[in-house]
Amino acid sequence: MEIKYQTALNNNPVIRPTTGDFANGRNYSFSLKPLTIDDIVNLEATYNSGNQFPPSLRELLFLAGQRCYVLDYGLNDTQAEMQEDVRENLVDRTLNILTRPYFVIDMHRSDAFLFVYLDEGVNDPLVYQADLDSNLDLDYPRIMSLQASLSSFVNARIASLQSGLNPF
Repeated sequence: MEIKYQTALNNNPVIRPTTGDFANGRNYSFSLKPLTIDDIVNLEATYNSGNQFPPSLRELLFLAGQRCYVLDYGLNDTQAEMQEDVRENLVDRTLNILTRPYFVIDMHRSDAFLFVYLDEGVNDPLVYQADLDSNLDLDYPRIMSLQASLSSFVNARIASLQSGLNPF
């Protein structure tokens, strides 16, 4: 697969911070673990009616779909488990807030996750955050754009990690 959008991930399969919090005499190393093209096609069949994901998302999954040092996949073992976990949580809460096709890219707790819409018609879709926690002092539930494309979002987190900072 030709990488056009996720070049920072492609150029940094392993990051060993030399400055910042992660460089305090420790030998931290962060690496990626990819998905196969067949795995990606199966996800597309299930979560995008068989249509290809936007290229930036395909590249992300191809480079780091099993493990990504700047995204949290929660306690799930696979991308499919993470997608189902979020969808089941929405059903359990009777929240019909995501009616367009979407794909979860980060799930740091069961009631907050990051995702991209799959129907924007762009190669590098915007990243959105969903906050479902009714205990927060927010409009409940809340979906907001992070005003960053998927590649720029990932790039910013990579830059933080390379600086020795926690990317989350």
